[in-house]
Amino acid sequence: MPVQTSVAIVVNAPPPRVFSAAISIDPANLIRPHGPLPGVAQTKGAVPWAARGETRRHALTDGSSVNEELTSFAPDSTFAYKLSNFTGTFSALVSGGRAEWHFTRLGAEKTQIDWTYAFDAKGPIEEAVVWFIVKLFWPGYLRAALARVKADAETKDRI
Repeated sequence: MPVQTSVAIVVNAPPPRVFSAAISIDPANLIRPHGPLPGVAQTKGAVPWAARGETRRHALTDGSSVNEELTSFAPDSTFAYKLSNFTGTFSALVSGGRAEWHFTRLGAEKTQIDWTYAFDAKGPIEEAVVWFIVKLFWPGYLRAALARVKADAETKDRI
């Protein structure tokens, strides 16, 4: 069973602007080190996301890396990607992962972003370790990233 966590944030901007900010932000700016979790140091591949099937590889600040592949893409509404080919610590713990972003209009100038991550642990012992990491550290990691998307969407003219 996947180990999962979700976070949400309300952004004072319409969905097209928020979606644009989310798919366009430099991954190294979006995902920064947080507690024991690494940030993105460099990305090779699709930035911004634009179509299902696009891929990119992140080199992380701890020397590890991970691939992402866009698995769904509905402009201004949702996008999702799978994670694979982990190196470093996570390669011993998980066989893969998934992330989904959903954008919900709350009013003319308000959008809620819901971001969910799920990881497939390699076994029951690994699941306990992944559960600890994902439940204890991942929400703060994601909230910090969403705060950067919010700041970008609320301060920049988009669409």
